[in-house]
This record gives sequence, structure tokens and C-alpha cells, in this order.
Amino acid sequence: MFGVFDGHGGGEVARYTKKHFEELLLDVEEYKQSDFKEGLRKGFLKVDESLNSGGLEEVAKMKQDNPPSKSPLMKILTEVSKKKSAAGAAAADGGESAAAVETAEDGDDLALDSIGCTANVVMVDYTAHKLYVANAGDSRCIMGRAGNVVPLSFDHKPECEVEIARIEAAGSRVTEGRVDGHLNLTRALGDLKFKKKEELKAEEHPITANPDVFEYAFDEESDFILMGCDGVWETKSNE
Repeated sequence: MFGVFDGHGGGEVARYTKKHFEELLLDVEEYKQSDFKEGLRKGFLKVDESLNSGGLEEVAKMKQDNPPSKSPLMKILTEVSKKKSAAGAAAADGGESAAAVETAEDGDDLALDSIGCTANVVMVDYTAHKLYVANAGDSRCIMGRAGNVVPLSFDHKPECEVEIARIEAAGSRVTEGRVDGHLNLTRALGDLKFKKKEELKAEEHPITANPDVFEYAFDEESDFILMGCDGVWETKSNE
């Protein structure tokens, strides 16, 4: 099995997925029964379930242990902002809230529900000579076969009609090519702030972890598989 997990809003959910995806997948009943298409689909959804069931604590620790670097200018502006907030709070209540203000700002910096990753996974069944490809987001994989290119996955972008229909049905909208003005992709693991409506199924959220899953045959004419994040495909065609 091979995977590309491309993070946005931070790399922590991508690292979390890399660490836990296999164990989560092996716990899916359909996967145990060799229903690999449905097993992979539910495996993607289990990543979100895992994040909501304590996994975010691990993500938070990852971010605390490796905080995102800021430019010197941003560091200065952040420090000035914190000092002003602390001074204002101190003036209002004698200084008791200064530490609380700083703690709250640090918590906001984590923005755990805004961290996510795309996921592109290829599982090779050598016995049956089959490939199973699961994709959520705009990472992509292709196969070289007999001198030709065979697309194995397809990007999930806000301009796709199927994606727009789900987004609008969930009460969101596409603004300037982004879901609710934020993400320029429509499926991802994590990004839990887009998945808070309890009345919606996991597959129905404006940003969903629900992947497309494809099954392909491979033989002696199948030369190679190439996987990459969107940064590759923004500059290179499949060919």
C-alpha cells in the first residue's frame, strides 16, 4: 500500500494519518472480508472518527512540539498585539486576565479544526492483479501502461458539479473558487470545522473525507504508478 497525504493548515493531520491509517483500515470489517473498495472508503472516514475521538489531542501535541515558524515581521506584530491585549485586560481588572488572554491567543493559534490533508492511496493486490485507488482531495495518481497514461484518480475541486451539489445541499457555498471562501478543494481528512452539523452524514458535509474508490486491473504492460500532491499536477500534465 502506498499513500500521499498532503497537509494544509499545518502538516499535523497528514502526519497523524500516516501514523494511524493502516491500523484504522485493518479494523474495518469490510476490509477484513476482502471488500477492499468499501473497506478503503470506510477507512478514510475512520480517520475523521479517530480525530474526533481523542486524536485531536495528539494533533495538538504535534503542533505544540513543532510550532509553525513565523517571519520576523509577523513575530513582532504578534508580540505587539499580545502586549496590547494584556495591557488592556490588566487595566480592566487589575491584571488578573493578562495570562488568560495570552493562553487564549495561543489556543487560537493551534486552530486544530482547520488542519487537514488530502489523501491518495493505492493498494496493490498482487494475487488478483488488481489496483485499488482511494482519493479524497486534489492529490493524484496515474499509471504508465504500454506507453500511454491511465488516470487512476480524479481531483475534487470546487468547480465540479457533483461537489457543488453536495456543498450547497449542506448549506455552504463556493465563493471565488473556495468552499465558504476558505479551501480550494472539496474533500479532505480533518478540516473538522466543516463537519460540525450533526444532522449530516459523514458523506454529506461540504468538506468530506468520503473518497472515490476505483478498481483497476494490471498486467505485464503496466509499467509504473506515479503519485503526487497538487503542487506536482499544477505544473505538470498527466502526460
